[in-house]
Amino acid sequence: MTVINEQQPFYQKRGFQITAGIGLVILIVLSLFISSSNGLNQKQQNVDAATGEIQTALQNRADLIPNLVNAVKGSQGQESAVYGKIADARTQYNQAKQSYDKASGQDQKTSAMQNQDKAFNLMVSTINENYPDLKSSDQMSTLMAQLEGVNNRVTYERKKYNKAVSDYNNSVVSFPASLVASMTGHQKMAYYQADSSAQSNPTVDFSK
Repeated sequence: MTVINEQQPFYQKRGFQITAGIGLVILIVLSLFISSSNGLNQKQQNVDAATGEIQTALQNRADLIPNLVNAVKGSQGQESAVYGKIADARTQYNQAKQSYDKASGQDQKTSAMQNQDKAFNLMVSTINENYPDLKSSDQMSTLMAQLEGVNNRVTYERKKYNKAVSDYNNSVVSFPASLVASMTGHQKMAYYQADSSAQSNPTVDFSK
């Protein structure tokens, strides 16, 4: 006589439900992982874009350096000591620019940009300290107006960069994205901190 196991279909159905439930959980976790990973990558791209913008602004400002030096030369006689300091500052700037070009990580790029800022402000402060009689130079007045404009651009791009870094860092340390960040190698990035002499727009004050 054949014995019919009436409970077998129930167990099979229960097993299917458990398997389907596990599969659904895995799918949800995988979807969250992909979503968080993509979100981190997108925010990292925003930081990269902001880095490029601030570097462009720094380079535009640096392009004024030869004009600034020539304006000084055109208004005063040669003073080798002062021009030596200016030349050193230009060398430091170029070295910082090369470091930026060779940087392999975001923090290295940020550090190089900060060094560019520092070198530029060193040059401006050198002129400020040694050339009190240039106020009457029309060329210098025009140049300083241009300098103010590019400095405002640097300040604007610096704020955009720090905002992008803040958005990215907040995701890196916030759950559950923090778990994904640890698995995918995403780490916090350094903020752009300008040299102490560059907390305000560098200007040359010839009224002293």
